Amino acid sequence: MTDNVLRAGLVGCGSLAIRGPFPHLSLPDAQKRVRLVAVVDAVAERAQEAAARFQLPRWFTATEEMLDQVDLDLVIVLTPIPFHYSNAMAAITRGKHVYVQKAMTTTLAEADALLAAAERAGVKLAAAPGYELFPTTAQMREVVNSGAIGKVGVGFTYTLGFGHENESIRTGEGPLAAINPAWYYRAGAGPLPDVTVYSLQLATSILGSVRRVTALNNKLAPTRTWQGQTIEVEVEDNNLVLMEFASGALVTAVGSNSRGNRRTPWGGLALHGAEGVLNVLEVDGNSGYPTQFEVQGRNPSTHTTELAAQPYLRGDHLTLEEPHVYVDIMDLVDAIVENRAPRATGEQARHVVEIIEKARLAAQTGQTQTLVSVMPSL
Repeated sequence: MTDNVLRAGLVGCGSLAIRGPFPHLSLPDAQKRVRLVAVVDAVAERAQEAAARFQLPRWFTATEEMLDQVDLDLVIVLTPIPFHYSNAMAAITRGKHVYVQKAMTTTLAEADALLAAAERAGVKLAAAPGYELFPTTAQMREVVNSGAIGKVGVGFTYTLGFGHENESIRTGEGPLAAINPAWYYRAGAGPLPDVTVYSLQLATSILGSVRRVTALNNKLAPTRTWQGQTIEVEVEDNNLVLMEFASGALVTAVGSNSRGNRRTPWGGLALHGAEGVLNVLEVDGNSGYPTQFEVQGRNPSTHTTELAAQPYLRGDHLTLEEPHVYVDIMDLVDAIVENRAPRATGEQARHVVEIIEKARLAAQTGQTQTLVSVMPSL
């Protein structure tokens, strides 16, 4: 730390980093608190171009090289999902605080190992997506906990119609635009850990721990095409996951590359209780935060929260892409300075990782799976 400004290294100069964290962290208000001083990417041209575009002093092609040569306070891991674990572990074992994009890891065993290593090293581990950092999450949890809709019986949540090859940034040229999306269709990735993770994170924030899961999936598109290249699809592209929460609630999560429905908000959630319904009406398309929900029942109400209600989102941050990633990172920065736990916890991310892992196992075996991890107290 220099003059109370944290020094950060960023690993993974792909689509997410270029659209969101790099521009956010380049703004003056962010740089008063955290400064990117090095980047890593497996493609040298991409790392070099990112460093030049965003005026960063150092670039590397291996995380270990960066950690050996640059004095850092925290490391931001934005690689494809299968590489989250190795990069985060490398940083943690060198005593660095770490932020990991979603899903935190590909397996529960990896998640357990990261949390244990962070505890041993005495560093903080934050993991996306941090729904606890937006006001509506606590508001919806309070509605459920207050009994306003009665005991929740069933629920539904959806993330549909996504394919990384369709991102506009990938239609350009050059090392920071023509970024191959093939990783999304390989083992360890796909809709469940990349996009359905949002729905799972929100549902567990409101309802708590999942006890058992069962699932079905299919693969309708064996190949995808990007810039004339054929991508072999190794993972399922449509998933239906049925979760039994510890409360007894049964919630279905759909994660799919099929077309979405304008009447059903992406990442929306509906919870049906014995005496009413909680229904997410609007989800901010840029952040994924639920910005409006209604309560149907004895005392009906509608609750609307503007994106600017998030304290970190001011000025130009409201116009840039992926603001929730910036919020997650800045909460970790404050957690380090204030010596408190991050609000986007690794413990919740671990529980969601296990839901995804057990859902895939249930679909493969045809057998309902029991979870061993639990949600932290929120």
